Amino acid sequence: MEIGKAKEQAEDLVVRLRELIGSLRQLAPAPEREAQREQIRVIDDSIQHLEKKNVPVPEELRRLKRKLQGEIQEAEKHQVLLYFLREQLSQVLAEIGGTVRKVIPNTAAQK
Repeated sequence: MEIGKAKEQAEDLVVRLRELIGSLRQLAPAPEREAQREQIRVIDDSIQHLEKKNVPVPEELRRLKRKLQGEIQEAEKHQVLLYFLREQLSQVLAEIGGTVRKVIPNTAAQK
């Protein structure tokens, strides 16, 4: 394979990976996920309290709980994908590390 074409493909892959990782990081669990978990705990407590008193639980409360649970589950899927990418990239780096010897930086990339 011609080195210029290989470098171009490598650059394209790196750009695409960075875009993917950036998108996933925005959707992955963050501090607001912990706040959502706390909201679910409070909603659960409220539902249990109402049920113990034989008071009908508003459907809006149940819908809110399902919505929060769905958002957390979706964010966790993105987190799992980020872990997968990290593991795969670590393996790729290990493969590269085993074949690359020290060279003057940017010498090979400039050709």
